[in-house]
Amino acid sequence: MRYVKKIDWQIIQKMMNKLIYLIECTCNKELSFPNVDFHPGDVVYYNKNALSDEMYLGYDYRTYNPIKREVLERYKLLGRWARLPFTRQKRFAKRWTKDGYADRIAEEINNIGDFNAIVKKINVTYTEEEI
Repeated sequence: MRYVKKIDWQIIQKMMNKLIYLIECTCNKELSFPNVDFHPGDVVYYNKNALSDEMYLGYDYRTYNPIKREVLERYKLLGRWARLPFTRQKRFAKRWTKDGYADRIAEEINNIGDFNAIVKKINVTYTEEEI
């Protein structure tokens, strides 16, 4: 039993004052994709494994027209093929513990020009209180 408590304390010490990074993207212009429309000021979060139906680029459910190849190639390096690498909910955003990864991806999103990507830092702290 003592050994288990020691491991738990070591995990807690590693979690003290930890920084978590995520990418918040704000839309710059009117964008229209098959299942989703973005307007200036819309906020989405980066997640290359996002599987929501609205981010699917395969074909238009409303008109059954295939999407142009240039749109697919614009985002193919950032996420899964035929899906936009974004999610609307912050809880599903990709999180990193090292800052270099998030900075590189945010720079790539900014180079595309459709979104303004900002790396957000979340400071996780642990405090202990006696009751």
